[in-house]
Amino acid sequence: MLYPWQETLWQQWQLLIGQGRLHHAILLTAAKGSGRGALAQHLAQTVLCLNGGNEPCGLCHACQLFEAKTHPDFHWIKPEQEGKQISVEAVRKCNRLAIETSQLGGKRVIFIESADALGEAGANAILKTLEEPPQNCQFILTAQSLDSLLPTIVSRCNKWRLSVPDEAQTKRWVEQQLMQSIKAESVRLNCGAPLATLTFVDQGQDIRHGKLVEAFAAFLQPPHVGLYDVAGLCASEGAISLQWLSFFLLDCIKFQQGAAGYLVHQESATWVEQVARAVPIAVLIRQARQINQLHQQLQKHTGLNSELLIVEWLSTFLKEE
Repeated sequence: MLYPWQETLWQQWQLLIGQGRLHHAILLTAAKGSGRGALAQHLAQTVLCLNGGNEPCGLCHACQLFEAKTHPDFHWIKPEQEGKQISVEAVRKCNRLAIETSQLGGKRVIFIESADALGEAGANAILKTLEEPPQNCQFILTAQSLDSLLPTIVSRCNKWRLSVPDEAQTKRWVEQQLMQSIKAESVRLNCGAPLATLTFVDQGQDIRHGKLVEAFAAFLQPPHVGLYDVAGLCASEGAISLQWLSFFLLDCIKFQQGAAGYLVHQESATWVEQVARAVPIAVLIRQARQINQLHQQLQKHTGLNSELLIVEWLSTFLKEE
């Protein structure tokens, strides 16, 4: 399944497929929640389709196996857990699969999801295979950005960037899917990514986000009550709640700097203004830096007592009194 914002890039790939000029290693960078995995798999199915067109036929044996997730020549490498590195063992297995004979007598596809999670050892392990690709083996790599990829990996791939639609298009598409209106800040909190925004609203995160921001703004007003309410809301939502508060603090800084037209929290601007007028900018900058560090810490070390650490962070606001 392709999404409307993917059509232009897909047509470019179709042209290359039809001309027999598709590079042996496609590297697709795209924001999380843009459907990059669906686009990569659509390409994989097209490459594996036995009818050899520039679109999967959906009828041949290969297409049926692919749709049933049992195609023997489609190999999917990804991190075992989100935020973790792809193991070197998985990469070595990938190298072995790349040189095996196709079980259906056609091409083979190695799909490396989140290639920016390879790590240096994993990237070095796959480097030679990318440099000297086996015959009839198509590599498809996806990543959020090129920043975490070794330049040597990037240089051996044909690079493509999938852009997300503009905010108005994303908002309109999500509203069509859910048949309800949504806030502009829901789109901005998800960096404009349509599928991420859809999940955010569909799972009620927009409502919980609103409650958290309201409680946080109230806590930052004298007499600063509700510290444990804010901490509890953060702990129940997980590490993503710290990212929400980071966006909120940055909006408060923008307001103080005269950039209120660029707020993420468009519909919550009243709370942004209240905090911006109550908290000095030096405190906002320091606290935004600290909450970003705490967010990274909790993502890296999942066994930590997040509620206690959040309480400690919130308490530092009170030390400015």
